[in-house]
Amino acid sequence: MTRRLVLALVPVVAVAWLGFRAVQAFDQDRHAAEAAAVLAAPDKVSHELPPVQAASPPGTPGGQFAYRPGTWLSVVNLQNLEPAAGDERYLVFVRNWAGWTLAGAARPGADGTAQVRSGAEPRPPTIYEVIVTRAVDDATSIPHGQPVLQWFDASLAPPMARRFDFARGV
Repeated sequence: MTRRLVLALVPVVAVAWLGFRAVQAFDQDRHAAEAAAVLAAPDKVSHELPPVQAASPPGTPGGQFAYRPGTWLSVVNLQNLEPAAGDERYLVFVRNWAGWTLAGAARPGADGTAQVRSGAEPRPPTIYEVIVTRAVDDATSIPHGQPVLQWFDASLAPPMARRFDFARGV
């Protein structure tokens, strides 16, 4: 009898624990608070994401890539974005020595702002290029779509790394 009781309780406890962890994993308020803490930290590292067009008038899209040393959370703030139509999103791609990763996708709010947060690989200090495009997310890790913002830091990149060339797709 005791054995059956234990066998019955194990799945119940496991499901309850998984439910608790799922609530934590999808808690948008907690994620927003963690991103705000990164952006307010005095030791944050921040890089401006300039528009792909060299000479851009005021009111053009812009952004910022930020993180805190020793943490996994990357925060990309975007502003002055045009509304995305249909299935389009603003896609944020990050690149480190291992290659490209789609960090996330966002639709801008009515004020033209959006935020993408990533707590996964690649670790923020290893990132040397960030690209924001406007496209339909097709789960491809290589930047695609209409280029909007691009930041590249050759001092952080491997010696042979070059800025992503949209015309060639590399």
